Amino acid sequence: MENYKVITEAKKLGLDKVGFCSAKDFNQNFKSVIAAVFPYYTGKIDGSNISKYCFGLDYHKVVSQTLSRLAYALGLDVFEIFCDIGKNDDRKIAQMCGLGFYGINSLIINEDYGSYFFIGYIFCNEDFEYSTPVNTVCKRCMACKNACPAGAVRGDFTIDADKCLSSVTQKKGELQCNEIAMIKENNSVFGCDICQDVCPHNKNAKKSHFDAFTKNLITKLEYEDLANLSNKEFLKKYGERAFAWRGKKVVERNLSYIKDGKSEK
Repeated sequence: MENYKVITEAKKLGLDKVGFCSAKDFNQNFKSVIAAVFPYYTGKIDGSNISKYCFGLDYHKVVSQTLSRLAYALGLDVFEIFCDIGKNDDRKIAQMCGLGFYGINSLIINEDYGSYFFIGYIFCNEDFEYSTPVNTVCKRCMACKNACPAGAVRGDFTIDADKCLSSVTQKKGELQCNEIAMIKENNSVFGCDICQDVCPHNKNAKKSHFDAFTKNLITKLEYEDLANLSNKEFLKKYGERAFAWRGKKVVERNLSYIKDGKSEK
């Protein structure tokens, strides 16, 4: 299949960054990978207490639905779609497909959208002219490493995921004292954007053009929003949002930590 056919159909779906690579290092059951960038940045919003990637609709569903439409438009018979799920290295796939380069904080940086984007891809059995991998790296200014409240950014293009504040906010059960303090100090209910917000490559990041990530946004949660909701009501109200996947208890717990922190001052 000619690359231009994929690129043409992808643009009809709002996908302006598409790349191709061999599937052999990721999935032996397929020949090729079609990868695409899904930007979600909506600009600076003061007072938010959840990560920017959670403002809009659940990206897993949006990406899957969009790539399914692309696969059918291309007439693909056998294919599999992935987005931040499974054992595949999404960031490596994006880099191999020429969609970006690695940042010190381990994220992939695109020249237009910075690191504020989701990576979605299709495994298929079509032949393509593969993209040239991006082998450059970020400026190595270490702003992300210095700003990380958990010291999770190692400075060698990897992070300590167990320390990462974003990961901490998503843990189930009771947290350690230092983890609770970190949530309070950074007002982090779900996720963390600190290492991205200080990155110079994100200074002029383009805003998303996807309605799913730019309309009907939820940028802040309050304890009172959840306190009187049952689990079923929580899912009915927030089930289409990425922060809901860990359930009500996790989000409510983090809100209670922050609420208690405010009362202590």
